[in-house]
Amino acid sequence: MKNTDFEKLVRQFRLRQDELIISKGHDYTVGNGDEDRLWNFKTVAGLLGIDPMQALGVYWLKHVLAICTYIKTGALKSEDIDGRFLDESNYNLLGRALIDDLLSDNIQEVYHPTEPLGKEGMPSVRRRKDAARDKTARSKRKVLQGTNRKLRKP
Repeated sequence: MKNTDFEKLVRQFRLRQDELIISKGHDYTVGNGDEDRLWNFKTVAGLLGIDPMQALGVYWLKHVLAICTYIKTGALKSEDIDGRFLDESNYNLLGRALIDDLLSDNIQEVYHPTEPLGKEGMPSVRRRKDAARDKTARSKRKVLQGTNRKLRKP
């Protein structure tokens, strides 16, 4: 492939990547994307009792394994290879953002209501510093295990 062709491919890929990460961000944050773009990883982590990075890793590996299937068989049935490469690249960006978020002083926790889900729906994301001030609300909620772990700074 000539350099000019490769550069054109890169420009087109990045344009599609940007469009995809914005549109999927809305779909995967259940309306919480404006407050916290990483809400879904934290919520899944809280529901499963794992770290948000582990939740992201599961999503990322799904696309890596599909790419491996394409490498081995030359075909995919559920989604084209371009979509898998785009998603995998976007999860790299989301992973980097999640690391920044978890290392910052603005760490988020996921709270799950102690009662069954009502009309509010999914658990909400609240700032840790806000939750510490609101001891009454905190005592009425159960902090899910695995969501309050900090990553060590390198």
